[in-house]
Amino acid sequence: MCVRVQSSVVKVGAWGGDTGSACYDITVAPQRLESITIRSGKVIDSIAFAFRDRDGKLHTAGPWGGAGGVDHNTITLEPSEYITEVAWSLGSFELEKVDCCVTSLRFVTNQQRTYGPFGNGLGTHHRIPVIDGGSVVGMFARAGKFIDAVGFYVLPNGVVQDSKGSN
Repeated sequence: MCVRVQSSVVKVGAWGGDTGSACYDITVAPQRLESITIRSGKVIDSIAFAFRDRDGKLHTAGPWGGAGGVDHNTITLEPSEYITEVAWSLGSFELEKVDCCVTSLRFVTNQQRTYGPFGNGLGTHHRIPVIDGGSVVGMFARAGKFIDAVGFYVLPNGVVQDSKGSN
């Protein structure tokens, strides 16, 4: 599915395997990430998130991936909190004969809070720090039974809106 996002949002990635289906059901440019829901066990089974657009309207994306995983976590960001760094790992999942999938996710905020890691973290580790007051405002993926690959929407230049949609 083709998606057009406003030019203020930068699409970064994706990293991971090339199996699963493309998950890009964002049709408006995210301006503020509100929450992230992750199902995980040994790997990241599914992700979903809620975000606000430029007009402050709430949207949801996902869940993408499968219904497995023993841990189900929802991160709800405070009104002045935003994601400044994402770390993840990619590796195989021998039990399911998967060559490459997302094995962990971890989020760090401007308030120095760390959420995660979710998943076992085996494999190759990656991280994206968002500089100059920018923030992660959404995600995209390739997914089937698990999250095979993950990428991020980043809002640069410190244009972060609070949960009511104002600057």
